[in-house]
Amino acid sequence: MIVTIFVVLVAASTASVMLTTSLTGSKNATVNKNTTSARYRAEGGLAAGQQALLQAVASYRNVPTSGSVDIVGESVEYEITNTGVQTTETDSSGLQSSHDGYRIDATGSIFTTNETAHQFMDVVTIPIFQFAVFYAGDLEINPGPSMTLSGRVHTNGDLYLNCGNTLTLDTNYVRAVGNLYRHRKDDPSRSTGTIDVRQWVVNPFDPAEPSVFAPLNSKSQMDALGVGSISGYDSNFSNGYDADGDGLFTGPNDWLPWALGALDYWGEPDGYSSSGSTIQTADHGLAEAMVPSVNTIGMYEAVEGGDYALDGSGVYGPAPGGPGSGTHDKGYFHGQADLSIITLPDGSWEAFDSSGVDITSVLNDHGVVTIDTIYDARQGGDVQVTQVDIDVLNNSGAFPANGLLYASSYGTANGTDLKGVQLVNGSEIAYGLSVVTDGAAYIQGDYNVTNKKGASVIADAVNLLSNNWTDNAVKGPGDLPGAAETTYNLAFITGNHETHVGSYNGGFENLPRFHENWSGVNCNIAGSFVNAWESQFATGAWEYGGDRYKAPRRNWSYDTFFNNVANLPPFTPSVVLAENVALW
Repeated sequence: MIVTIFVVLVAASTASVMLTTSLTGSKNATVNKNTTSARYRAEGGLAAGQQALLQAVASYRNVPTSGSVDIVGESVEYEITNTGVQTTETDSSGLQSSHDGYRIDATGSIFTTNETAHQFMDVVTIPIFQFAVFYAGDLEINPGPSMTLSGRVHTNGDLYLNCGNTLTLDTNYVRAVGNLYRHRKDDPSRSTGTIDVRQWVVNPFDPAEPSVFAPLNSKSQMDALGVGSISGYDSNFSNGYDADGDGLFTGPNDWLPWALGALDYWGEPDGYSSSGSTIQTADHGLAEAMVPSVNTIGMYEAVEGGDYALDGSGVYGPAPGGPGSGTHDKGYFHGQADLSIITLPDGSWEAFDSSGVDITSVLNDHGVVTIDTIYDARQGGDVQVTQVDIDVLNNSGAFPANGLLYASSYGTANGTDLKGVQLVNGSEIAYGLSVVTDGAAYIQGDYNVTNKKGASVIADAVNLLSNNWTDNAVKGPGDLPGAAETTYNLAFITGNHETHVGSYNGGFENLPRFHENWSGVNCNIAGSFVNAWESQFATGAWEYGGDRYKAPRRNWSYDTFFNNVANLPPFTPSVVLAENVALW
């Protein structure tokens, strides 16, 4: 009996210990799980804070000092602090970036468990016009005739490269935050032409640097080498080609998988003393670069507690209750402009300097502004334009002292129809000038060719009219006037619409819009080509031929004039990137 009782007691004690151990283990597992979950939420808060910070800097808004984000039904708070650390870096070709230090702290919670994550980071800003081509969305380069592009090429989306003849990328910087595809976006079965990409060098603008190119092969070119592929050598070529089956990809007929091959084939030439790679994509861990939002070019944008509101006639004026009681504020560029020309609903116009002083009479006395119409077949009819004579403006005494001219028309701003600004007689500009409009911009004739200055146009859509254009005297429904050779020394930011399979947006080669028969005629552009948003008002679909346009001989290039930041157009926007310094 005593032995039996002892055995029972030992068994009970053992069971008790096992139960306690099991409960403790379960509790520890729960604590670990909660700690991990809270940490993930905190890191999610850091990411949200970083996004809010970059968006604010890119769109000229005050950086928030705090905020929150919902993660799995729980609010995660974050705080943003400027550390005051600022540096500027300039590479060997003159391309400049500014670095501003920030700290972000975020706390994630689950039940009673709290975890705080911390991050030091730099906000890196690069003048957007120091890129040859910059796209906020997918970038398609698909020229028919041969084309050479120099300067930085960047897209926050996917990069589609194809051509009818030869496309040469003479640069050390081709970046796609998404993937690179060696075919058309609207027709993935088309993978044609020859594309040559320069191997990486420190300064591709220096003629003393080696100039070695490696092909970005199409599907047919890979087939000719006996290598099967989906669309040529691109992001789809993820598994590589191991001809000898040794798993090393080092044989003479082997092809590295895209992630490694892009770094190798377009790395530095043999024997070069520095190292880098021209082509990088999502496989190489790129992050999105923020650009200004389309709201920055608006005449007014909705803001709770703004200084302006619509009056009974549909025109914005000071809020009746005083500053801070309105519904809108001026868009960034409108608010900064030293000369604003606003066309009213009745077709009359007003002009103001940066202090809000009415200078309509000054411009009117000199004949700077005319209200006219342009026939735009892509938009399906006449477009009312506020025509600005740049040559007259130069000598009017009203040239914007800070180099920023803002022009807008009621109608476009309210989304009822398309209106725009037309720049004429702009072959010489007195000083550096940026022209911004939320409507369509039409640049007529040679622009900025005499005593070149830093010049830009930022618009919903940018249209180029040749030296032969004489408004409706030569263009109407069914007409396609002939163009004459024209030169534009100009950087621009413009909108477009997205390509879908079977529906093409015209690609990079048609980012500036044409309205004449340019066949066999040179269109010369030295500048920077930026597509930062989808067009809000100039939404007519791209079509070729008819009374729309016929393509020019595109003599386009990045203007190395911009490698010196002193030559950039006034109020050049920045591309904004995050550079992580420390995370704990």
